[in-house]
Amino acid sequence: MSIILPPTAQTRPQKSNSDPHVANQPERKVRTSARPGSYIGRLATTDDVRRDAYRIRYRSYVAGGYIQPNATGLFSDSFDDMPNARTIVLYDRDLPVASVRTCTLTRGTDLTSPARETFGEEVDALLAKKNDGFAGRGIETNRLVRNPEAENNQGLVFLLFRMAAYVAICTHSQVHFACARPNHAPFYKRMGYEPASGLRPYPGLTCQMRLLESDRERLDRVRRTFPVIDPLGGSTGNLAGFFKGEPFTVSLAGA
Repeated sequence: MSIILPPTAQTRPQKSNSDPHVANQPERKVRTSARPGSYIGRLATTDDVRRDAYRIRYRSYVAGGYIQPNATGLFSDSFDDMPNARTIVLYDRDLPVASVRTCTLTRGTDLTSPARETFGEEVDALLAKKNDGFAGRGIETNRLVRNPEAENNQGLVFLLFRMAAYVAICTHSQVHFACARPNHAPFYKRMGYEPASGLRPYPGLTCQMRLLESDRERLDRVRRTFPVIDPLGGSTGNLAGFFKGEPFTVSLAGA
């Protein structure tokens, strides 16, 4: 599979959580595969797909007690409208079930993310450590959520990591960041992440998070060890139109 470099993202209009008309939009149908363990994914380049992501986030965070309920049934933040943010949604049988966002970072620029806002010194120091041809390029994986009904579907988490890894590979990100609650640290360790800070409040949520860091070398090792998160493996469909928002298939079978 060839690697396709993403076009520059366009800044989107801010979606306010106080707009009742957004929450009242009808549910949108997306054709998906009925094969167990197979899903359709889309990069959120349209308002419909973005609303699907915001609705999944809202339901997941309310169920976990990490945000207060609101009248819209949606959760978004200022980072969603930044040009370095990309959100992915997975669909099962026409139902949006999981979502993840990535925020790319570049040393010496104003590009930011929740991790950079919260752990600025640590993030900048890690971005400064790399001195190869793609030095100073980083990425944060955040807003990784599932519908409450799918909270026991661990396969969705692997698939979300797979697609975040695809963005990391395409953008030549050398330093990888995530922020996690302490009980999630063992899973992130399996994904190659190590602690890089103490606990601090994290933007938009009521819980505290710890900064975790990884890099491209560790990602490549994890991809070899856990093919389920390898976006270049045989269980991911054609990604030629990924950055245009075209649908693609992802499957747990054969990973």
